[in-house]
Amino acid sequence: MANFEMPVTEYMTSPVETIRIGDSLVAANALFSNQGVSALAVVDDTGQLKGVVSRTDILHAAVFTHGETFRVPDRPVEEVMKSPALQVSPEAGLAEAAKLMLKEHVHRVFVTSGGKPEGVVSTRDLMRAVHDKRLKTPISEIASGSVVKVRADEPIALAVDRLDLANKHGLVVVEEDFPIGIFDQACALDSRRLPPSTAVEHTMNVRILILPAGMGLGRAAEQALGMNVRRILIEDDRGVTGIVGGLDFARAMS
Repeated sequence: MANFEMPVTEYMTSPVETIRIGDSLVAANALFSNQGVSALAVVDDTGQLKGVVSRTDILHAAVFTHGETFRVPDRPVEEVMKSPALQVSPEAGLAEAAKLMLKEHVHRVFVTSGGKPEGVVSTRDLMRAVHDKRLKTPISEIASGSVVKVRADEPIALAVDRLDLANKHGLVVVEEDFPIGIFDQACALDSRRLPPSTAVEHTMNVRILILPAGMGLGRAAEQALGMNVRRILIEDDRGVTGIVGGLDFARAMS
C-alpha cells in the first residue's frame, strides 16, 4: 500500500468557504448551491472556527409543508451545526486526516492554525491523492455492498425519506434495475419546493460512473475526478453489486 504521510497542506483546498455565526440556514443553502460545496466552516467575527454546517444538517432540520416536499427553516446556523469541527494542524499527515474522517464518519477535516481555518481536506481531495499514487488495488476491495436504490418513477418525498432512514448521501436511481442516475442530498435540496409526488427521474443527477470490479483505485479515482462525481458504481453480470464513496477512499489510505 502506498504511503500517504505527506502533509495535508499538499492536498487541502484553500481558501475555506465560510459562514458566520448568526447567519441563517437559508443563506447556508444558497452558498452550497452557488459555491458547489457540501459543507461550510462556521466562524465568529474574529474568524475563529466554531463549527461546521453541512447539507445533512439542513436536511435534518427540514420543515415539511403542504404542497412542497420540504422547506429550509430560517434558523441560525449555530442551532444545527456540528461543534467542535474536526481539525488538524498544517503539519499533520494526509493519512492522519483520512483516519480521523473514518473514525468520526465525516467527509472533511479542517486545517487550522491559531484556531482559524486555513484549508479543508475533503474525501475528494483524498481521491486526488489516490489518483496521484496510481494505486492498483481493485475497487471491489474497498466497495460497500450496501447499495440503496429508488425507482425513477417513485416520488421525491419517498427518496428524501429513504436518504434519511438509510443514513446515505446518495441513492442509486434505477429503471428496470438498471442504474440511470443518482438522487443525492444536493438533488433533495434543489427539489425541495416541488410537489412531493414529483417523480425522482425529474430531479436526479444523470451523471453516473459505472466501472468493473477489477478496476484499480488510481484509475477509478481519475475517472471520478474527470467526471466530477463522488460515487462509483460497480457492475457485473448480476447488475450493480457495490458502490465506492469518499470514505472508502479514506479507508484505502489509512
